Amino acid sequence: MASDWIVTKLGDVLEIKYGKDHKKLDAGDIPCFGSGGIMRHVEESLSEQESILIPRKGSLNNIYYVNQPFWTVDTLFWTKIDSDTVFPKFLFYQLKLTDFVSLNVGSAVPSLTVPVLNDLEISLPPLTEQKAIANILGSLDDKIELNREMNETLEAMAQALFKSWFVDFDPVIDNALAAGNSIPDELFERAEQRKTIKQNNSEENQAICSLFPDDFEFTEEMGWIPRGWEVTPAYEVADFINGSSFKSQYFSDENEGLPIVKIAEIKNGISEQTKFTTQEMPEKYLINDGAILFSWSGNPDTSIDTFIWTGGKGWLNQHIFNVVLHKASDKTFVYYLLKYLKPIFTEIARDKQTTGLGHITVKDMKRIYTIKPSDLILEVFGLHSNSIFERWYQNLCSSRELTKLRDTLLPKLMSGEIRIPDALALVEDV
Repeated sequence: MASDWIVTKLGDVLEIKYGKDHKKLDAGDIPCFGSGGIMRHVEESLSEQESILIPRKGSLNNIYYVNQPFWTVDTLFWTKIDSDTVFPKFLFYQLKLTDFVSLNVGSAVPSLTVPVLNDLEISLPPLTEQKAIANILGSLDDKIELNREMNETLEAMAQALFKSWFVDFDPVIDNALAAGNSIPDELFERAEQRKTIKQNNSEENQAICSLFPDDFEFTEEMGWIPRGWEVTPAYEVADFINGSSFKSQYFSDENEGLPIVKIAEIKNGISEQTKFTTQEMPEKYLINDGAILFSWSGNPDTSIDTFIWTGGKGWLNQHIFNVVLHKASDKTFVYYLLKYLKPIFTEIARDKQTTGLGHITVKDMKRIYTIKPSDLILEVFGLHSNSIFERWYQNLCSSRELTKLRDTLLPKLMSGEIRIPDALALVEDV
């Protein structure tokens, strides 16, 4: 720490405030935070000033920075920051280095108290240096956020194409209308919408439509589907290989070997909390970049989901499926299918929820039916969706590298090990 840095108490630079109940609030545009993140959007705010949100109960290390109107529930503290003394975003980054779990005063439920937080020691450089450090780290977070926003758009584009072809059956409806064939009552409204859409008569679109049938047939499992397509359980679209249970005695002391990939690693990447092992396991548990992972156990709203792994070689932990494709050309179809089915998975898990956790079983996935188009249609879908998927994937990889750089710079900037000019040079290169 440089000589011009001072040590003070957290309570000297901010006032800790309690969150409030949100249940009676009407829906709106203002984010309502809990210790797990944004829970909903409401019509009122507790504050419109910059603030750092610190869990009172629950996941104690989940702190948040907000610079817009917000509401917090009663499991989350919010803060009024003395901006004449400390730059709010600098303070946020410094507190990111704090292990709040070590400050836990609860027994059954992890908890923090105002006195404990007020007594926390923090180190502050001059205000100008605080701003410079926050701007460096913030520039990386801005790039990560831009990637996230771009990926939201790309994912929406791919999902729209998937839905058009495999849920709404637009090419089949268009073909049926052109051929004068009957439209099932369940698809009549969609057919009327298609009549009002100016059809793309390009050679490419005509070639695509020619791959689809021009009629429907009824199935007991899914109702009306394109004629000639098959119905299959979701469990049959790929091989779902569950991860292994790793015993603590096999954890390496100095992060030797390969990381053990849990839901935390899927969401946040490899971190100081990640366990490593040198234990050799069957190859079926080994994953690498690009693997499709399906988390089937955890919080129904935040953990039951499908992900693409970008963290390099690792061992897959239990409660997560490695989705192994039958053919390489199936990748985008299977990925977007599982993403499309997420609301169904979430509801199933929520119905089984106990102590905050829910799960999806193999039996559940065998009871969820989906369509199976021809191999040629799947190949063509892959050709059209791969470019979107690859851009999405590259942004994902970029964000993972930016996160690594930010997390490397953070403790070094806060300790003075690396100075601002050197940090700026590193950031400018990405």
